[in-house]
Amino acid sequence: MSHLDVVRLLGVDAPARPEGEGYGRVVPEDFELLVRALPQGVIAASVLLGGADVPVRSLEDFTRDTALRIADMREALESREQELWAPLHPRPHGMVPWGRTADDGVLLWDTAAADTADWTTVLTDTDFQFWLDLPFSASEFVARALRGRAEGTPAFETYQEYESGTFWKVAEDKRARAAVLANRDVGAVEEIVTRLRSIGVPGVRAYAEELLDRAAGAYGALPEDYLAVMREFPGGVVAGVRVFPASAEPGAPALRRPDEDGPFLQWGEVGGRAFGWLTAEGAPEEWRVAHVEPDGSALTRLEDQTFATFLRRRLRGDDSLS
Repeated sequence: MSHLDVVRLLGVDAPARPEGEGYGRVVPEDFELLVRALPQGVIAASVLLGGADVPVRSLEDFTRDTALRIADMREALESREQELWAPLHPRPHGMVPWGRTADDGVLLWDTAAADTADWTTVLTDTDFQFWLDLPFSASEFVARALRGRAEGTPAFETYQEYESGTFWKVAEDKRARAAVLANRDVGAVEEIVTRLRSIGVPGVRAYAEELLDRAAGAYGALPEDYLAVMREFPGGVVAGVRVFPASAEPGAPALRRPDEDGPFLQWGEVGGRAFGWLTAEGAPEEWRVAHVEPDGSALTRLEDQTFATFLRRRLRGDDSLS
């Protein structure tokens, strides 16, 4: 998917691509051409592209305006002793911000691939506790947001149009979610799902459901709390916990049995420990979180923690693994 798909969805004219201008050398070409084609504004009431002079000449120049944001992300992770699957810029192959959400989340590239055309998108919330790992270019991410937007949501607004129009609907939704989270009796699933939806980018839920549908039946029945969360979360990191997608391309981490004949079904990892369930223990609603030491020497079962309650405990600052 290219910038032209986004341009067609927005109904604007794309300027001709200049020849020999060095596009794609520092950051993905599709992003540079998208920035060149679109005015500054808000896409699908959710996505704001970072402003940049294109073609980009260096990552130092490109990240100058987001350096403080990167520092905030790094500080938040270090203060909570949390890790991601990739570092942040300027470390080698560090994730680089390319945009933000209307709710002040951050859009980044995973720059592990040598070719910038293969860089994929990472989306994090404003509190840097949810990191969504998405195999999309910037153009595909924006196109999915456009296609997934609710009826009546404008495809594009200038900043002035957004602030006098859709902003108020976004603010109303934000207040409603805050009321849910302020309820002391909110359930673990509802709390996590509400926080995920507060990221506010259409198209993400549809992709998460695609992954869950692909995994349907592969491991039999699964706990309802896991299914409810993974309908919203396509995989990534939650409060320092690497949560695998429900399904993935061959060779990529996903929900799996490390031993095909064994009872342990792994859904993620923390600090090298494999996290999952012992599936021989009754019905899925009775499964409790268990983890295996990195060397496989011991298995610990968290007697009172389901998938959702364990993640909520982490989100609330309790990093206990027992």
